[in-house]
Amino acid sequence: MSLELFPPSSNSRSQGILLVSHDGRRGVIMVAGMEPPRASSGYHVWLMRGQDKVWAGKIGIDDRGWGTVSLVLPESIMGFEKVELTEANSQNTTAPPTDMVLAGDLISMNTPNTPNTPNTPNTPNAPQLVTYVPVGQFYR
Repeated sequence: MSLELFPPSSNSRSQGILLVSHDGRRGVIMVAGMEPPRASSGYHVWLMRGQDKVWAGKIGIDDRGWGTVSLVLPESIMGFEKVELTEANSQNTTAPPTDMVLAGDLISMNTPNTPNTPNTPNTPNAPQLVTYVPVGQFYR
């Protein structure tokens, strides 16, 4: 499954995508158009559930604004509500900063896509989800 990550501001060029394994315990985040972080070495990845924020990894950004990180989680990402990227101002991963640069709504990954319901692809600005099928299933 995949989830597009959006910046909080429409005048940002930042974009990203989260790809998740079927069991939700492994994933990859790829970003592009990111501003080189000021006085930091990348961006932190946070998973949110209610008021709890769990640090999931750190993305390094190259001089062209591209970056990627693999995620290996102790539990399924499907149990979380949201993913956010914030500037990695320090090595402190216990106090999440509030300078969010990209975000995605994980709840939409668990919600069936039905017409005319909020947060589905029929709604403008809804997360775009894609499910990939292994090629071997088409050939016998």
